[in-house]
Amino acid sequence: MPAHMLLTAGQVKAALQCVNAAAATTATSSITMEHGLMSLQIYLRIDRLDLARQQLSRLRSSDEDSVLTQLGSVYVNIASGSTGAADAVHSLSMLSEQYGPSPLLLNLVACALMQHDDYAGAEFKLQECIKDFAEFKTMPDTLINLICCSMQQAKPATAVVLELQSKFPQHPYTVGLERVVQAFDREAVKYKV
Repeated sequence: MPAHMLLTAGQVKAALQCVNAAAATTATSSITMEHGLMSLQIYLRIDRLDLARQQLSRLRSSDEDSVLTQLGSVYVNIASGSTGAADAVHSLSMLSEQYGPSPLLLNLVACALMQHDDYAGAEFKLQECIKDFAEFKTMPDTLINLICCSMQQAKPATAVVLELQSKFPQHPYTVGLERVVQAFDREAVKYKV
């Protein structure tokens, strides 16, 4: 879907326009569900939880049991903070039982557990993801989540950061981290004794 590519490229407004234009010209309900979930993700990206909840209501009225509706519910629950984290974990557990674990589901469980302040549980899920799905391209997300877990537990994350930098040097997180390190080094020179 072009909207997903635009969203990945950081062009949120263009992505939303693309989804709205495509949804207006489509009559197929399965594509409408996809458009609805993409709209929900865009609303969450721009911190419009209210619009995301409205979109989730539309998805539920269209098909309550759809996997897309369940994922949309998980995204909204995670975005809602610790109050929705337990519901997100429950929904993700049911999806994992039904379809088997996947890198996406394990990372979402880890995010929900982090929202619920269970960093040890999140770290366990991320380690499981690394062990079981090392060949998947979602590995940078897993490593970034693992860095967050380590930092929250006051554990060293240097090895994970180095792995992320060596395996995914062009990932936006790695590029941003390098930019921050360079800025810090420039400023540190000014205060060197």
